[in-house]
Amino acid sequence: MPPVLSLLLGLVLALTAQAASSGLVLTNAIRTVDLTALPAVSEQIGVVIQNNHDSKVAKSYVVQIPASKRDRLSEISVRERKSGTELPLAKLNEDSSYQATFNHPLQPGDKISLNIDLVFLNTVVAQPAAIGQSDDQVWTWSDHVSILSADPVNKQKTVVKAPGTIKSYSQLNSTTKSGKAVTFGPFTKDSPELKNAQMAQVRFLDNSEQLEALEHRREYFVSHWANDLNVLEHYALRNRAPAISDGFDKVKQTVSRFMKARDNFIKTLLVKVPVDARQMYVVDEIGNVSTSAVTRPQRVDGERFKVMQLKPRYPMAGQWNYTWWHGYSVPLSSYLRVQGTRHALRVPFIGSITGSASQSNEIPVAAIKTRNTAVSRYQLRVTLPEGATNIHAHVPFAVDGLRMERQHYYFDLQGRTVVVIEHHNVAPSAADAHVVVTYDYSRWALWQKPAVVALVLFVLFAMASVVNRMQHGLATNSPVPKSKKSQ
Repeated sequence: MPPVLSLLLGLVLALTAQAASSGLVLTNAIRTVDLTALPAVSEQIGVVIQNNHDSKVAKSYVVQIPASKRDRLSEISVRERKSGTELPLAKLNEDSSYQATFNHPLQPGDKISLNIDLVFLNTVVAQPAAIGQSDDQVWTWSDHVSILSADPVNKQKTVVKAPGTIKSYSQLNSTTKSGKAVTFGPFTKDSPELKNAQMAQVRFLDNSEQLEALEHRREYFVSHWANDLNVLEHYALRNRAPAISDGFDKVKQTVSRFMKARDNFIKTLLVKVPVDARQMYVVDEIGNVSTSAVTRPQRVDGERFKVMQLKPRYPMAGQWNYTWWHGYSVPLSSYLRVQGTRHALRVPFIGSITGSASQSNEIPVAAIKTRNTAVSRYQLRVTLPEGATNIHAHVPFAVDGLRMERQHYYFDLQGRTVVVIEHHNVAPSAADAHVVVTYDYSRWALWQKPAVVALVLFVLFAMASVVNRMQHGLATNSPVPKSKKSQ
C-alpha cells in the first residue's frame, strides 16, 4: 500500500475512533435478573447515560440484545426512571437492536437515567437434565456478567434473584451472596470481567411447574344472528421439567401420591374461561383426558371467571408433550360495541392456562393466578361475518405478523374475512392484553345470508312443484291398457 494511502487510512481510523469515544457513555449500569416467575426471566437494566459529545446533541440510545438470547426475547420497553415515561422503540435490523428515542434531546454534558425492561422465555436449563420421579429440580442460569452495549460502560454490576435455594454460583471478583440473591460486581471498565465479557452461572433449586406451549392457536367465530362468539383453542403443550432418568413407572407414580408430598408430574391443567361461558367441550388426539370438570363462577382479586379442569389419564412427566383442543361459546353482546354500522370487537389476545403438579384432588381456584405457561408459537384468528368491510385490527404491542385471509363457509357468496395475528415468545403476562377489531357491518349484510337461504329454499320448492306437475301431467295423458277380462 502506498505511504500516502496508508497515512490517509490511519487518519480516517483515528478520527472514527475519536468520534466513537466522544459519544454516549454509560457512567453506571445495574442489571437485575429475576428468576422467580419461570419460565419467564425478567431483566431490568438501569443505566445512567451521559452525552460526551463536544457540541452535538444525542437524540436516541441503541439497546442491543445478545445473540444467544435473541430468539428468546418476548418483551422490551424503555422508560425514563424519574418520570416513568415510556420511550418510543424502533427495531433497527435483524440483529435485534432497538433504538429508543429520547423525549427531549440530550445536550452535551447532560445525563439521563433509563430503565430497560426485558423478558426472555425458557432461558434457564435443567442440570441434570434427567432425574428421578420425585427428585428435586435444579436449574442453571448462565449469561455474560456484562451487558451488551455499543457505548462504553464505566461501571456495572449484575444481581441475580433465584426462586429457591442457591446450590452454587460462579466465584468471580467482587461476588457476594445474600439469601436467594447473588451479586456480581460492581466492575469497572478496566476489570477483566467486563473486558473479556466473562460468563457467570447460578445453580438453584426450583420445583415449581414450568410449561411450554410449542404451538397455540386461538380462534374466534363471530355470529351476529345468534348473538354468539365461539372460542376454540388448540394446544401442543410440553412439561419443561427434567426428563425421568429411570423411565416412567405408573406404580411408583401412584405410590408417590401417598408417600411423598410432591413429584415432577403435571396432573391437572387449569383453563380460565369467562363467567358466562357455555357449551364447553374438550377433544384430544389420543383420548388421554380421563376427567374434566368446570367450577362454579369464582371471584379472585375482584375478577369473576370459571375454571375448566383437565386431568389426563397419564400425567405429564418431564419433557412429555400433550395435544388437545377445547372450546366454548359466550354472548357476543358482552364483547361487541356498535355505533351505527361501525362495530368494535374487543377480545383477549391469548388465553390463560396453568399446570399443577399437586397431589391433592382438590386444587384451589386461586392457583389459576400462577401463570407458568410460555407460548413459543402463537396464532390468533378472528373470523368475521360475511359482508364485514373496512376492517382494522389494533394490538397493544408489536407482533410478528398481521394479515387478512378469505375463508368460505356454508351458504357464503363472497366468503368471510379472517384476521390472522402471529407472534413468537408470548409471555404469560400477555393474558391481560386485548385485541380490538373494528369493522363496518350494514343491515343488508346482516340479512344477506337469510335472504340467500330463503331464495334457495324457494327455488328448490318451485323446482319440486314443477317436476311434480310434469309427472302428474304425464300420468294423466298416458293411455290405460285394457285388461284381458274386458277383452
